[in-house]
Amino acid sequence: MPGISPARILRSRRRTVSLEITTEGELVVRAPLRAPETWILALIEEKRDWIERKIADMQNRPSPKKRHFATGDEFLFLGKMYTLVVLAESDAAVTLGDHLYIGERRLPECRDLLIAWYVEKAKEILPARVAGIAAILDYVPKKIRISDARRRWASCSSTGTLSFSWRLVLAPPEVIDYVVVHELVHLRQPDHSERFWKKVQDAMPEYAEHRRWLRENERMLAL
Repeated sequence: MPGISPARILRSRRRTVSLEITTEGELVVRAPLRAPETWILALIEEKRDWIERKIADMQNRPSPKKRHFATGDEFLFLGKMYTLVVLAESDAAVTLGDHLYIGERRLPECRDLLIAWYVEKAKEILPARVAGIAAILDYVPKKIRISDARRRWASCSSTGTLSFSWRLVLAPPEVIDYVVVHELVHLRQPDHSERFWKKVQDAMPEYAEHRRWLRENERMLAL
């Protein structure tokens, strides 16, 4: 049986090896600078069953249809699917109504304009949701940042800055709120201990349902 080849081996000043299955179903290895490649490959072989299960699981998750950035393409926004409609002989930027609209003359830059539109929406929506939930739960983040992160939905720095990927605005509002609660709890509980998850559950009793949705549908939240 052939061995499993990683798509990438990323080396850094870390002490341990981690195996990651990307949303594309590829294996990425993060390893210390001096870790021998033969040792890494042996570890991959040792974890073969786990890796194959994870790859199969990722490949079986929902993913968007191939997009051509033309009329008929579908895009998520706040958990709802919108069809892209191209306006003939128009130079209109992206606008939202019953559908997503864009002018025909802007089609060459359609993907970039859509990303810019999502980023602007994220800057409007995410800080507002953080502020509302933080007030209810009595948390005070120092700063809210919108990022272009592809591998992490959000993060909490040691200085109290909460960062959220703009891609979150493709998800349903209740899933966004779960991520917000998750990061707010990290302000006081930086690990993922049992105590951390108890605090998340106290703040959002149905969090497991939203966490599962995000895990199962993460491939849909991409352009």
